[in-house]
Amino acid sequence: MISNDNIRKVGKKLPFGRSFENVLRHTIYQLYYKNYLIKNNIQENRLLILATIARSGTHYMMILLSNYINYISGGNRSIGPSDMNKMLPNNWHLSYMSYRNIPFGPYHVNSIVTPDKRLKFLGLSDITRSHSIFQKVFWKNGNILHLYRNPLDYSVSLFNYKHKKRIGKKNPANSPQEVLNEKFANYVEMYKSYIEATNSGKYKIFRLPYELLIKDPEYYLYAVLTWLGIDPKKEIISRAVLTSSIKNVKKAEETGAKVNPAAKDLKGSFISSGKIGQWKKYYNNSDYNYWEKKFSNHGIDLNAFILEP
Repeated sequence: MISNDNIRKVGKKLPFGRSFENVLRHTIYQLYYKNYLIKNNIQENRLLILATIARSGTHYMMILLSNYINYISGGNRSIGPSDMNKMLPNNWHLSYMSYRNIPFGPYHVNSIVTPDKRLKFLGLSDITRSHSIFQKVFWKNGNILHLYRNPLDYSVSLFNYKHKKRIGKKNPANSPQEVLNEKFANYVEMYKSYIEATNSGKYKIFRLPYELLIKDPEYYLYAVLTWLGIDPKKEIISRAVLTSSIKNVKKAEETGAKVNPAAKDLKGSFISSGKIGQWKKYYNNSDYNYWEKKFSNHGIDLNAFILEP
């Protein structure tokens, strides 16, 4: 039987050691993964992965796509958060990489939910999501939509979501800067992994700043659909954007709909205001200079992000 323990034993016996162990594990992961896609009739080149940094518009893009799919397939009623989660139920890690699919995989729960048949109107087998570094082993033939946000506003949104809005949160952070300090290494690793993957020219990646999506959702939804090889219908895009507004999603939440069912013990809305430049309430000039230098030391230009409305 193939297991992590058996792979380690093989690795230890060979001169390559740990490096061989990792190559062997990834090779077997990939074989199981490809087999799992085949079993579920999912073609890699028709898989859209929303590969996003947290609090960077993942669910906003999901509801935009859901409403476009709904309307283009003949639906009349708008898609709210609950219907969105039914149409796009699969988290890439939990659905595609669970122990049920890969016997020694890293995730214990869930398995893929049969994708909604209406996805065929975008020429897709499934739309899934992930908050992780770029997955070179598994995403070679997929469509990767990378949403990211300036790290200062990211820290404010994450502070509000993870700390201010949590009921009974133990040891909450006192400021967005505490959150950014905690998440700094993770943010840098994720962000740079997508830059490197894009620059390699080996993958199909569309990188989209959250700020541009918020400023002009019609234009960028059109751009994403065109990138997928779709001939978008502008009137349906306009309708999808209108019904997917933050205001409408918050109204749905007030009736009990959950944008993210996994977000438990949450006080208030899962959706933030989406405003650009919130960081200015929490970071002074000295703080900005500190973070500008810290990001620069890791090869990231803070001024290259969209920081102003």
